Amino acid sequence: MYLKFIGSGSALNTSLGNNSAFIRQGNSILLIDCGSTTFSRIQKLNLLDGVKNLHVLITHRHPDHISSLGDLIFYAKYITNIDISVLTPDDTNVSKLLRYMGVDGSLYNLIKLPQHYLLKSDDLEIEISYVPVKHVEDLPSYGYILDYNKIKVFYSGDSKALPETVLKGFYDKEIGYIYHDVCSYNYDGNPHMFIEQLCTIIGKEERDRVFCMHYDEGFDKLKAIQLGFNLVNNMEE
Repeated sequence: MYLKFIGSGSALNTSLGNNSAFIRQGNSILLIDCGSTTFSRIQKLNLLDGVKNLHVLITHRHPDHISSLGDLIFYAKYITNIDISVLTPDDTNVSKLLRYMGVDGSLYNLIKLPQHYLLKSDDLEIEISYVPVKHVEDLPSYGYILDYNKIKVFYSGDSKALPETVLKGFYDKEIGYIYHDVCSYNYDGNPHMFIEQLCTIIGKEERDRVFCMHYDEGFDKLKAIQLGFNLVNNMEE
């Protein structure tokens, strides 16, 4: 699997941990989101052993995606002396939130992402492109196209739809894999994607290139597999 997952659960499915993935190459890590449970799971898995450069990519500011970022920054700076960067198109709001937590801007590097950004960190090199996604009103949310080792993937973050540009790139084989937020419930105003809705936009012949993630407690993994989709699993599973 292209990405490794620290947690794969929705905000309230704490048994699976908040949804968070990473790529590691050498002594550098790109971490996607750092929710309420993420820092403790990082410690449990000893993921920072031997790490010198840590880059945290933020999809949006809901607690299950950013709440333990302050803890991670403190740990990186005061305990392990890791160089830590926070990458987001929403730089002003993220820095304000961290400041309200008591996390001074001098403790981390804040990078306001342009539309396309080349991350180069020792052995790790990833092209990152952000894509605005639909999640909830009045909260900027982003998915990311990651180009790593000559493979492009789209990571949706929390999103109730797949952007048309991503869907076109997927069917044109420019994007190799999609990691998408799914849920087991369906109602008007749903901020996440109902699994049956995903079936309407991804044909059966292409579903083996789609990984479901961000499971709620009622999500039927067996059904998702029967429908032809792949599942992400936490590292310890």
